[in-house]
Amino acid sequence: MPPITIHHPCLGALKCLHDTSTSLIKILGIPYATIPQRFARSKLCQRPADCTSSHTRLQNGVFDATSPGPSSIQPFGSVKADASNIPLPTDTLPEDEDQSEDCLNLSIHVPDTVLNEAKNSFNSDAKLPVLVFIHGGAYFLGSGNRPYYSPISLLQHAIKTGKPIIYVSVNYRLGALGFLHAQTPHNLVPENNGLHDQLRALEWVQKHIGGFGGDTWNVTALGQSAGGESLSILSFSEKVRGINLFARAVALSGTSVTMPALTPTAHTSNFLSQAAKLGIPTENRAIEDIAQDMLAAPVDKIRELAWVGLPCTQTELFPFEKPSMGMVRKGGPGAWQGKGRGGVQALIVGSTTFDGGISFNMMARDEKRKEHAGAFRAIARDVLGREAGEELCRLYGIEDGAPEDGAPDAEALQRICLFESDIGFFFAALATCESGLVDATYFQIFDLPDPFDGPLKEMGEYATHTFDVTTLLGGYDESLLPREYKSVVDAWRDTMLDFVVDGSAPCERYGEGGRALVIGRDGVKEVGRGEYMESDGRRREKLMDLAGRVDEEKGWDVLWVDVCRRFLMKGE
Repeated sequence: MPPITIHHPCLGALKCLHDTSTSLIKILGIPYATIPQRFARSKLCQRPADCTSSHTRLQNGVFDATSPGPSSIQPFGSVKADASNIPLPTDTLPEDEDQSEDCLNLSIHVPDTVLNEAKNSFNSDAKLPVLVFIHGGAYFLGSGNRPYYSPISLLQHAIKTGKPIIYVSVNYRLGALGFLHAQTPHNLVPENNGLHDQLRALEWVQKHIGGFGGDTWNVTALGQSAGGESLSILSFSEKVRGINLFARAVALSGTSVTMPALTPTAHTSNFLSQAAKLGIPTENRAIEDIAQDMLAAPVDKIRELAWVGLPCTQTELFPFEKPSMGMVRKGGPGAWQGKGRGGVQALIVGSTTFDGGISFNMMARDEKRKEHAGAFRAIARDVLGREAGEELCRLYGIEDGAPEDGAPDAEALQRICLFESDIGFFFAALATCESGLVDATYFQIFDLPDPFDGPLKEMGEYATHTFDVTTLLGGYDESLLPREYKSVVDAWRDTMLDFVVDGSAPCERYGEGGRALVIGRDGVKEVGRGEYMESDGRRREKLMDLAGRVDEEKGWDVLWVDVCRRFLMKGE
């Protein structure tokens, strides 16, 4: 793959890779923002030469963009561990990627048809549609450069079908570095840094993608899991609405109510707890002094705070105290009201039929978590009362008792995680669709089973969390997929590319009919609400009825937060 040097009108000379076998030019590891100091707000980077993290990649005024930039600091071994929880094949994956606190970089793939070889530049008049990918990972894992997120297959399909696009993948701060927050006099640890990093990346795209042949008025943002939740937050934020950073969004398996969020007060309390874990004295000390010690802590100590990664509410991006499905279904309070004022023009909200599979794969390997059925039933009865708690358990076939050998009751865990899939992902997606915050909102259900071996595979075939986006992008050897998947995946890519290229509706807008686009073994088709609510013995319909009887307005949240999350976090 020979390197070539391209001249960008604003960024200067960039050493890139021209992959003639795929007809793509790869511009990798471009810095989009700088971080003045740990925990500080990121600042937009105008040129690579302006970023101190880029100096080792600059030679004679040329920036070396032939290798990916580092990911955010995160637990070692997370590349394979994350893939195994989907599950995806791990035998060809590296143990780790490069990591750094200076991780604010992005990578770009451009069709070589927009290359002007005579001028060593891109044709700025090409005006290609742009797809920006924000990865998931529960806000403490991941990067846009993971091999299973490779966009090559999607981009080749786009070229083959006459719908070429430019693809941008983004790295942002994760875990404590991206989401730790403390209320200090001089705001040393501001809230939601990871989300603000994403904004910087989107601003960078608006400023510079034209020089790569992209159309700044035709940008679609794609996010999955935590990336999907990020886009839900940004799409509905009053701060973002008037900026027009992206015209359309695709939020897969992540909404503003899927993962928990904390108030500033709760974040500050958590900050003090995390400081104590690092051995930083907290008793009778000013919080600003504690923050200064956190600023100076070795980065490997920060890495140990692996599970710190939650958005902060009561902020300009997340302007309410406690996000809830009941609130979202009504269209949201305050700044989330007022449809059609700039911002996102169209939104696809998606879930897989077994998003809870990732919880199953993790918990099935945890020897400390046993007797799942008994633990879940106790929580359900405690929260809902004996009668409603038993009704919920009967609905999912969760029975008391554990196997005689004392092993974890895998079948009960599978059924509990199916409940998680329904209430925490499927219903959360429905709530977002019902909000009406984006007029052109579409509901998508991914039901193509993950064929790869893992703990859940022993229980049956399921469409699992993250398998949707990896299938769309095609970031692994597609020859490993069942042969019958090819026509389905190709049809789905056609539908998604039409949405990215010109905003073509993937199906009927979500409304009173509640229609959805389903991707399954028998193809890509539009179905009515009755079909997906009444399948499997009307399970989802019965769950919705139970939620209404628990509490007409808050029932969905009671089942998700007070029952399901309580069970999932029991081992934390």
